[in-house]
Amino acid sequence: MQQEELAHLLDDLLLGEVRFFCELPSTNTSALEWLSKKPMEYSLLVAEQQTAGHGRLQRSWHAAAGASLSFSLIVYPTPIEQAVLPLFSALAALAVAQALDSFQPTKAVQIKWPNDVLLDGRKCSGILCEAAWQADRLAGLVVGIGVNIGKHSLPPASDLLFPATCLQDMLDPPPERWEVLHHILRNFIGLREIFPTPLFLSQWQARLAFLHQAVTISNGDQKTEGIFSGTAPNGDLLLQQKSGRQLAFPLGDVSLRPLDSD
Repeated sequence: MQQEELAHLLDDLLLGEVRFFCELPSTNTSALEWLSKKPMEYSLLVAEQQTAGHGRLQRSWHAAAGASLSFSLIVYPTPIEQAVLPLFSALAALAVAQALDSFQPTKAVQIKWPNDVLLDGRKCSGILCEAAWQADRLAGLVVGIGVNIGKHSLPPASDLLFPATCLQDMLDPPPERWEVLHHILRNFIGLREIFPTPLFLSQWQARLAFLHQAVTISNGDQKTEGIFSGTAPNGDLLLQQKSGRQLAFPLGDVSLRPLDSD
């Protein structure tokens, strides 16, 4: 794949500049550097391979050459969107889930709050949104997305914090990587037209895995158990405890697991 070829494949989308690299340490890190030069909105950076990719809390993200889809998109949130900035993870996750729907998977496509996409209960995609600030003003947002396409995209089982899978194992026939990229970007841009309205929130919430089930919320070494009862309008997770007390956990600060997985 060459940069010109990729740009041509995506030329029906309203993107900014498209950059393609055979190898990068991290697409998000490079995109944040690029953001300082104020490129057009929806400028896109794609890497064939990441050598130091990471997710939330600096957890490593395995991205093998030819088997993974790794890219970062530059976005300039509006004032209304800035009020719910963490919900961009939900926007990206829903865009990925809808993209996978278009390939007619036989297994359920769900979102594990706040930023993972599951196929048949196994993680196949992760999202990391990182904001760039100039003093107290938001300069822009980088939306990083990784998708496990082929078998070699999966790390060793001993490195997994949550069960993982890839599209090659779950979709027949497995889609081509650049087709997946096109579908995700198209859905992201389309969903932004209803973001962050109640319609968007209802579509996102309908996808949430483990809803109304017993879960464990982890924040470092601290763990809290309860029933995942839903989300607040700002995306916070709502946890109902046995005592009847309801707790709210902000997007991005904690991790969710089904109770029986601990």
